[in-house]
Formats: sequence, structure tokens, C-alpha cells
Amino acid sequence: MIKRPKKSRAGLISVLVVAVVIFVVSLVAWNTFTSVFQPADSKNNKTVALEIRPGESTAEIANDLQNKGLIRNALVFRIWARVRGLDNQLQAGVYKKLTPDMTVDSIINQLLRAQPDAVAVVVPEGWRLEQVANAYAQSQPTLSNFKKDDFLKYARDINAFDAYVQGKYKMSARDKYPILKSIPNGKGMEGFLFPASYQVDLKSDAGDAIGLMLTTMNDVVKQNNLEALAQQHKMSLYDMVNLAAVVERETGHASDRADVGSVYWNRIYRPNDETNGKLQADPTVQYARDSDQTPTKYWLPLNTVGGDTASNSPYNTYNTAGLPPTPICSPGLASMKAVANPKQTDYYYFIADKDGKSHFAKTYAEFQQLESQYGG
Repeated sequence: MIKRPKKSRAGLISVLVVAVVIFVVSLVAWNTFTSVFQPADSKNNKTVALEIRPGESTAEIANDLQNKGLIRNALVFRIWARVRGLDNQLQAGVYKKLTPDMTVDSIINQLLRAQPDAVAVVVPEGWRLEQVANAYAQSQPTLSNFKKDDFLKYARDINAFDAYVQGKYKMSARDKYPILKSIPNGKGMEGFLFPASYQVDLKSDAGDAIGLMLTTMNDVVKQNNLEALAQQHKMSLYDMVNLAAVVERETGHASDRADVGSVYWNRIYRPNDETNGKLQADPTVQYARDSDQTPTKYWLPLNTVGGDTASNSPYNTYNTAGLPPTPICSPGLASMKAVANPKQTDYYYFIADKDGKSHFAKTYAEFQQLESQYGG
């Protein structure tokens, strides 16, 4: 009879321990895996807007979702999005119905099934009305009710915009959008459509787009006390925006903005015998030239001395003293601040070097020295 060796108690315990470890590790791994699919914050149902830009990758979208607190793990979202086919079906636009209490799968379902709620329209500082109109007209996805011609008609003629507002809201445009009260009769909205990134409802028409920008301009002016500051420095709000538009187009480096603002403020409100109240600003001449035609690209450099281009135009500030008849573009907040509360200097001239950095002078003789140095 053959005797079999008895199994070691220690061996049995070892097997049991290994089994328990494997089970625990598997359980932890499973819980970790499933947890990243759970809501980022199950108690938070506040909506968070997600902008998806044309051509944006799934990886960029996943990082944005994680940064906004909508998901726990960007990598897991990328993997699951690929499994679900999201990266092949996603539409650009702004999605406004996502919340932190949604699961990863729910977010992917929402992005797969839903149409964007809005489109992002970016209006940079220094654009004129035609450029702003083009930005809305060329948005992706398309604003189906937006008409470029209506936008330009309303922006150039406040009475036409008033008729639109009266018909839609049963109140005057100036009551609905108080910033319009700052614009003199007969003038348009050039300069008063604040440059920013806007989330525009896909059903918006031209009047809605203008209203959104006017509301933003009104808020910016109030929040920064710009009208009161302008009045303290001899300007109406309209004249401040007018001068700020010139500063916007003339500033190459942000660090120069305050000094550029002081040059033009001095030329208008502290004129001397050398400058005779003339701005002598190339952008005003570019505006005149481009208003006489329909260029494929705006703000191209002048081919001649400023006074020789559109020489009879009131926008030619080489030949005509004072401010242009209207602003020439939409200035940003920094340019409006630089003019509303101008830096105190004795500068009346400046010239930009090849890198766009400006150098300033108090007299024409000093300016000539800068010209010889920087090749003006």
C-alpha cells in the first residue's frame, strides 16, 4: 500500500491567500474601471457649455471635458468614444446641456444624438463691420436665419434696427440697448459692437447677433466706468470709442498701448503748432480706402504717403484735423481704457520698428531721429 503525503497546511493557506489577493486586486481594478465611467459629481446638475471647434480631435475634447469637471478621466473617455464611434460623428458647435452628474456614456449619447445648441463666433479686436458680418455669415455650423445684408443694414442705420426691435420686442432699440443712446443721430454702430467670443443660438438672426454684441458693450462700459472716465478727460463716450478704435489699429505691442493712447489723446486734446490737431493715423486712411471699394482683405498697408490716399475723405486724418467722422473698428477693452484714462505724457509722435515695437517722441525733430534710426 502506497502512502500519499499529507498536504501541508501552510501550502493550503498560501493558495488561499493568493486567491484572496487575486480577488481583491480584481475587485479593486473592476471598481476603478467602472468608477471612471460614473458621474464626475453626482450631486451637481448645473449645465456646463462645451465648445467643439471644427477639426478638433477627440483627445482635445476629452481634455476639455475633464478640465470643465464633466468627466473623471480623459483617457477612458477617448477609448469609449472611439468604441461608440463618436470621433466620426461629432458636429462642431456649442453644447449647453451637459452636466457633471451625467455618466460618460450619457455624455457620449448626448453628443451623438443632439444637435449643437449654439455656435461660437469669434470677433477679434480691430475688426470693422464688414469683417464682423462675415464672421457670423461664415460660422460653422451655419446660422440658418442670419442674413449678412440685414446685419450691415441694422449696424449702419439705427433707425432700421429700431424698426426691427420695435417689431420683435414692442419697445425702442435705445430702451432695449441703452448703449445706443451714446451714438449721435445719423451715426451707425461702427465701434460699438464689442469684440469677443460669442455663443450664438443657432436660430439667431442678424438682429439677435447685434443685440448680443450691444448688450456686451453696454456691460463692459458700465463695469469699467468708461463713460465717467472719458468725461473726466474731455470726451463723450462716443468720442472715446472713436479715438480708441484708432489706438486699437495702431498698437503693435500691448505694452505700447498706453503710450500710443497718450499720443493720440495729446494730438486731439492738447494740440500744438507742430501737429495742428491732426491724428495723422494710417488706419483711418486705410478705412477710407477700403470703404470706397470692396477689398478681398481689409487693412492692407498703404502704398503711398497717408495724405495722398483717399485725400478728400473726412477719414483722412493727415489732411483733416480732429477725430474721424465715426470709429473705424471695434476697439477692445484695453484700448478703451488707454484712451478713457490716458497716460500723461508729452508724446506727439511714434514709429514702429521692424518687430512692431513703438518708439516715442515729443517733437518732430526727435521723430526724425527715430525715423533715421528705425527706417521709417
